[in-house]
Amino acid sequence: MDITEKAYSFMKTSKDKNGYVPTIQQISDGLNLPDHEVKAVIEQLKEAGRIKITDIPREVKIELV
Repeated sequence: MDITEKAYSFMKTSKDKNGYVPTIQQISDGLNLPDHEVKAVIEQLKEAGRIKITDIPREVKIELV
């Protein structure tokens, strides 16, 4: 499984378990990856249409599609 699939799976599992998608820091900690790699993976998932990112002032919301 590549890093993109691991991150997506981690986000989906966390959402199913906790009711919300984890933050970049939580994904980074959970997968033992640097923040910049997680940000790149999130951008790839967004471009692929697998997640939706809503940027609200002082809050960024990530939704699984």
